[in-house]
Amino acid sequence: MKKILIVDDNQNNRILIQSLVESYCEDNNETVVINEATNGEEAVAMAKQIHYSLIFMDIMMPVMDGVEATFKIHAFDSKVMIVAVSAIDDWEHQRRILTAGAEDYISKPINSDVFTNRLVNYFSLIQSRLHTRKKFNNDAANICSPDIFSRKLLFYIQNEDDISEFWEYYLMNQETGNEMLSACVRTLYALETISIKLGVKNQIIVEESDQYIYMTMTEVGQIDAKIIKLIFLKNRDVKDYKIDGNKLTIRVAKVAKLFVEPKSQISVTPPTVSTAVEKPLQKKVPYIPVTEILNVYDYMDEDDLEEIENSVGKLNSLMLMLSSSIEPDEVEEISYHLSQISKVTSNYNESYAISQSVASLSATIERKKDLFIQISKDMASICSAFGRDLSSWLRLIFVDGAPSVKYMDDTIIANVQTIESMLLMDENTQDSGNLDDIFDF
Repeated sequence: MKKILIVDDNQNNRILIQSLVESYCEDNNETVVINEATNGEEAVAMAKQIHYSLIFMDIMMPVMDGVEATFKIHAFDSKVMIVAVSAIDDWEHQRRILTAGAEDYISKPINSDVFTNRLVNYFSLIQSRLHTRKKFNNDAANICSPDIFSRKLLFYIQNEDDISEFWEYYLMNQETGNEMLSACVRTLYALETISIKLGVKNQIIVEESDQYIYMTMTEVGQIDAKIIKLIFLKNRDVKDYKIDGNKLTIRVAKVAKLFVEPKSQISVTPPTVSTAVEKPLQKKVPYIPVTEILNVYDYMDEDDLEEIENSVGKLNSLMLMLSSSIEPDEVEEISYHLSQISKVTSNYNESYAISQSVASLSATIERKKDLFIQISKDMASICSAFGRDLSSWLRLIFVDGAPSVKYMDDTIIANVQTIESMLLMDENTQDSGNLDDIFDF
């Protein structure tokens, strides 16, 4: 039996919606229980006591409006379907209530045919959710849990552009601050970079449950276990993972969308037939989603910035040579340009973390020069990615804009750590105990 709540401060509107719902249910042998609320506060209180399958929510109401009520109800009942019904038919109000958790928007005055057609869809969706949420998915790609939704997001990884697309999908377009998701994406990025270097074509399959995101990389068995171990040692925050044969699955807990209550207010003037000038009714605008504001930073001296740009440009040219062959004097030049980048960035607090990381890489390459030449072809892909990230850092921080001055720090540092792990593999192996225990669960 479906339970429906109609929320509106106007009794005639409630009566109309109830009659349309009852008429549909009679024609389709549906059994429903319908309750009413006259404002958002009442609706929230009632939804805490009863799980409703469907709530029709007006927007402009006294005591508590529909946007705030929708957000509060979804905070404790994420499975309820809320449909906004309002005479305010503009995109801004639609955006606000849809962002708060409503799944559809119906304009007043209500067209009975449109309403009935929508009701068919609502009941169908509600019925589907009852089934899909209860069953296990026997075709799960991940090796951690079959309790997932049917949908999958699939990335075919065949070259560096494919890895970049995966990276940008999760890190450049994030609306929530899930730091663990970022760490997992960076770890998979490092593994896929090694995979591409080995000529292995594979997939990243992303699945979800109510609580988790599962990221599964295929063909991982073709990567040396020592390299896998080192990458996870460099990304110690990523601990919830499992390897079985050719698959590696990382499980990430979901983070709820963040909302803030803005300081600004909007004025909404109620309809009136009077010619007198009335003071606009001030309505609080709750729960606007957090969005990233891009800033261009100018903390660096122009001469220093020009010197870094010059060094990064030359560094990228040298990194491209790794795929063919490289001479000792060119390795010296790579180390020199890294040292110059480190020297200049160390003068500023904002770029100090990058400075320390790049300085470490310069010293490691200098110390492991012979090995760097020996395995240069193997490292060509990750070194090229590192060079591109430095270029991206310059462009985003100082030209296009970034969400924060530290936006690219973790990316650059992660790439440095991967390069160093390949050069220091023998040393890390001695310090890390039994490498085979990565497969012990």
